[in-house]
Amino acid sequence: MKKSLILVIALLVSFSATSYSQITSAASGNWNDTATWTGGVVPGAANDVVITTGHNIVINTTTAACKNLTIDGRLEFQLDGTVSGLSVEGNVKVNPLGVFRCGTRTPAGAANSWVEHLMTIKGDITVEATGTIDFRGGSNSAGTANGVLLTFAGSNDSNIRLQNSTYKSSTSGTNYGEEFNSIVVNKTGTGKVVLKSGNLYMSNNSSVGGTLMTFTKGIIETEGTSIWGYLSTSGTNLTGASKDSYVKGWLGRGLSNGGGSTRRTFDVGDNGGIRTVVVGSPAPGNATGHLLVVKCITGNAFNSSIFQGGIDKVSGVRYYAITYTRSGVSTATAAITIDSLALSYASDDGVAAGNINLRVAYSTDNRATWKAVTQTTPFVTALGTDPSTVGGDVINPAIPLAEGGTIYVALARVSGTSENTLTGGTDVEKEEGIPTSYNLSQNYPNPFNPTTNINFSIPFSGNVILEVFNSLGQKIETLVNGYMNTGSYKVSFDAANYSSGIYFYQIKSNGFSQTRKMLLVK
Repeated sequence: MKKSLILVIALLVSFSATSYSQITSAASGNWNDTATWTGGVVPGAANDVVITTGHNIVINTTTAACKNLTIDGRLEFQLDGTVSGLSVEGNVKVNPLGVFRCGTRTPAGAANSWVEHLMTIKGDITVEATGTIDFRGGSNSAGTANGVLLTFAGSNDSNIRLQNSTYKSSTSGTNYGEEFNSIVVNKTGTGKVVLKSGNLYMSNNSSVGGTLMTFTKGIIETEGTSIWGYLSTSGTNLTGASKDSYVKGWLGRGLSNGGGSTRRTFDVGDNGGIRTVVVGSPAPGNATGHLLVVKCITGNAFNSSIFQGGIDKVSGVRYYAITYTRSGVSTATAAITIDSLALSYASDDGVAAGNINLRVAYSTDNRATWKAVTQTTPFVTALGTDPSTVGGDVINPAIPLAEGGTIYVALARVSGTSENTLTGGTDVEKEEGIPTSYNLSQNYPNPFNPTTNINFSIPFSGNVILEVFNSLGQKIETLVNGYMNTGSYKVSFDAANYSSGIYFYQIKSNGFSQTRKMLLVK
């Protein structure tokens, strides 16, 4: 009898746990009310939640939580002017005709969402066709503003799949747009945020509480033509970008809705790390929805190009595309102009410290022609733990850029100079293990034609210089020149432009120096 009772209790506990692993809405109501949920159990962090068609659930607490969230009905943050919050351990999916939003924006000017609601998600966001996600609270100065502060957390990737590729501002009634408000990227480990489809538009709330974009840790990636669009026309509300947190893909920024010269910083990059692009425009888009969009492209900027303005080479490592879109907003200006450009650089861009021969160049014909931006004051290159920036001079006449047009920007070097090789950056690889001594290995293969690999180890962080000399002792290439962390590295040397013979390569770091010989045979 006792064993039977224990078995019955165990079965009941098991049944209870199974029954409530997924909790479905039973009626419209508040999240914290037991009557809202089938079985009378308010969901917790371990529960999958389904909002049923026809039900309108209001998040009326700051501690609402679930594992995975599926919305067929309607889920809103509370409407009474107080903060509410939701934490999702897994994924959010908004099915066709489902609605997930900040709350009503009617009547106009009502302070029913004049707060910053809080949401944390560790998984994916998927919005199906005719589904709605709208985290904007409003924008008029009489009341409705702010919205939802969305934080991407956790160690797994968060994949975002949206439907819209044009901007649709939130409105009252049922015509909602996919619009986000403030966002924080705060991933752990190697977790990142990946925009898989559609364009992500962050609103331009400014009347009462700005829209903020904050990088803490974790890279944003955009796939294909998808744009991460930060519509805010503030130049100061995008913060925190670093070597651990930037955009790998298309980053869009709003310019000005009221005219006047504007400068915007784009924290983009590739697998080699963050690079900063600064773009200036004297003729902004002048309507919410327009975006100046920038992407870092890994590869050789040279395209059987010709050079103008006293340069003879552009970067073989990476270059940048700049385009302009009105995002479907017809009232925005059809074209803008660009009157200043600046780029950051690091040692893996093939830039050497202490010279005045680095330039910024641009192309308006798909890299067939590269034109240098004139430097009014000599700029001396510097290399450190963070990328440095070159450029920023006024371009006269300004470069026209129509909607859908593209200009390309790259680092360039002054004709007849060799300090800045502008090559080799993507061939520097960090090896596993922590070295205990300095070492410069023999290149391999050796003899070689035309490329070879050079391995070296540094037991202490510091500035590292790796150079190649010909048989006369003349320096012909600088493969590495910059600050590097403790580790073992491999760098590739391409001698396609040199003749057969004996060459030497030398490393210097923290007082250590070593030289080896190699043989090029063609």
